[in-house]
Amino acid sequence: MDINKMKALPYDEMRALYRNFLHSQDISKATISTAYVDTFYLWRKGSKDLFWNVMNSTDFEADAKNALLKALAENSTGNVNLLVSGYLSYLRRFRLFLSSDETPAPIEYKQKNAVKANPTQMRREIIINKMYVGAYLSEGDNIGHEIINLYRADDGKNYIYLNSQGTIELSHEENRITVLLVRKFASKTYKVLAKAEGVKILDFADSKLPREERYKGQVALGLTYGGISLVDLFNENAYHGSLQEEKNAYTTFVADKVIKPKNQIYITDDASVSDGNIFFIRTNKGFGKQTLREFYNENEKPDSFADLNQIIENRELWAADNTTQAISELPELQKDTYFNFLKIIRQEDNELAFSNMFAHFFNIHRGAFSRFASDVLNVEIQTDFTIEREKRNIDLLISDKNNAVVIENKIKSSINGIDERHDIYSDQVQSQLKKYYQFVTSDDEYCKKTASCFIFSPNYNRIDLSKFSCGEKYTIVYYREIYNFFDKNRSLFDKVPYFDDFLNAIYKHTKDYDNDLEEEMQRRFQNTICNAKNGYVCQQL
Repeated sequence: MDINKMKALPYDEMRALYRNFLHSQDISKATISTAYVDTFYLWRKGSKDLFWNVMNSTDFEADAKNALLKALAENSTGNVNLLVSGYLSYLRRFRLFLSSDETPAPIEYKQKNAVKANPTQMRREIIINKMYVGAYLSEGDNIGHEIINLYRADDGKNYIYLNSQGTIELSHEENRITVLLVRKFASKTYKVLAKAEGVKILDFADSKLPREERYKGQVALGLTYGGISLVDLFNENAYHGSLQEEKNAYTTFVADKVIKPKNQIYITDDASVSDGNIFFIRTNKGFGKQTLREFYNENEKPDSFADLNQIIENRELWAADNTTQAISELPELQKDTYFNFLKIIRQEDNELAFSNMFAHFFNIHRGAFSRFASDVLNVEIQTDFTIEREKRNIDLLISDKNNAVVIENKIKSSINGIDERHDIYSDQVQSQLKKYYQFVTSDDEYCKKTASCFIFSPNYNRIDLSKFSCGEKYTIVYYREIYNFFDKNRSLFDKVPYFDDFLNAIYKHTKDYDNDLEEEMQRRFQNTICNAKNGYVCQQL
């Protein structure tokens, strides 16, 4: 093969020829994908001349190893002695390609308006990294690995964990990456927590490496938070009841800076809910429901990228500086003043539990409920009312001689549809709301009474009643209204067992956004560091 002709080729064309060669060899697709990127590490991190000087060296093995060690030391945060052998093996294979007698067929580019390849002009890519999700975080006292994303390590740098395994294909290294850190806020809507810029992939986070090699690289990095090794902080994490024995990478990127929004901002794939600080993002099929990471390359998904980039580049939305803190800089976490027994049994979102508690405390002080009905529901109910649970599947049906009050309690579930012929003249969904209203207005026991229908909902929920048939018959009562009433009338429940737990359990659902898991992860993280530093169990916050 004519080396001089190869040296004269543009970067991308030469790599395309080499990829053709790799596909002709008896090697796996995974190896081809990694070789296509890692073979040219010296070119990308050093220069074209450095790459070709090494390839043409009469003492290839020594010169290649020295050049790689130098480049890795300058650009990688991993253990260079562990990494160098892999890169060296890819250079050896490229020398075999150069020494082959075959002349590769020229590559024809058919891209419209193609721009001449230039390795220094990196394509841009935005990665959405979804945090604080999954059943894994609810198992025991597990700490989500993504907790580090909003803290600085003890070395003063920001490291980012990419859900869900901490790994990434190194082919993304060719792009200029911004990571958008988000968490679920509501259906089809995510709250933006921060953006990570100046992102570099850690070499050991390579998805093609064996798990044990990734873990060795993580250990060699030697990261600490609050004086405690990062790899030790996750030692007590469990999976399906057993301690996790398979270790992995706990960091994916190192970032120049992590910037938080000045005020709350959100992204959605539903144009109907975009408004003010909720930004609509054009997507082909909406945000993925299962995936915890989504990639938006400026060439492959230009519309989505443009919408996200408009948010990222708007300086008015973001703090001026990196406001993440090291553990040592944080104020001491306060004890959770709203702790309750539902947290112990992990039923804080259980609608059945809340409906049972409502029925219990409404019934235990009938005068208090009569006042609640008047002040909050605007219904005048006598104290001789009856409360029925799950009658015809209605969460609470409360009635006296003049009133029939339907209460449907919704925390995390949606309004259910029913098996009934759809009204072809209406866009409204036939749902349980219509079913319950028709029951209390037609049943002999209730039809002569005044029917009043309510939905009890957390403040962070967004329910559009106009979408449902008979939705106009219902009034939404938010948990904050319920909490405020019982807090104001706390004296009526003096010495009533578990009333404080009931009130504290309601409080979680009075917030404008559901961030309880986010706060819980912060508490667990700081408690674990405290326990490890002091050698005993700190007060659980």
